[in-house]
Amino acid sequence: MNKIYKYDIQTKEFIEEFEINEAYGTNLPFTTTVKPLAKKDGFAICFNGTKWEYVEDNRDKTVYVKDTKEELKVDYLGKIKDEHTLLIPKQFDKWDEISKNWIEDIELKKEYEKSLIPKTITLRQARLYLLSIGLLDDLENTISQNRAYQIEWEYANQIERESPLVKILGQTLNLDDTAIDNMFMEASKIWHKN
Repeated sequence: MNKIYKYDIQTKEFIEEFEINEAYGTNLPFTTTVKPLAKKDGFAICFNGTKWEYVEDNRDKTVYVKDTKEELKVDYLGKIKDEHTLLIPKQFDKWDEISKNWIEDIELKKEYEKSLIPKTITLRQARLYLLSIGLLDDLENTISQNRAYQIEWEYANQIERESPLVKILGQTLNLDDTAIDNMFMEASKIWHKN
């Protein structure tokens, strides 16, 4: 009886050892009489045609595509492909080839944060919010000095973030763009009737 070692048709990795009667010959397809290497964590034992060798095995590990952050499961033998990484990206990260790491994309984060700011709020929301922070009277005193702003403040259904009235509001109350953005965010959370 001779021992022979069967390997996978595609991956060439060791599958099993079995004994065969010499009378039948040992020339079975995808087998060898060369004894495989000992098992080693993180590696598959593969036959290269003449001998067994260790091949890195990352199958079933989660990797991320460096260009798109797409999450994939490794389904191949060998080292992790250059376009993949095991490092987990965060929401605003982009791959940096120099540091070989994910780094936060500040511009992308700013764009996202800007997209969260409501474009409009109702005047009721605006008034209630300004009242809650003690700025409603100051604003209404300023608006009363300009007839056009007064009409808009009294008769419009909503107020737009980019409107001239909001710019005057900011200047009058000494509020920068970030403070106004925060006011729109907070005011939009006040429940309103349709």
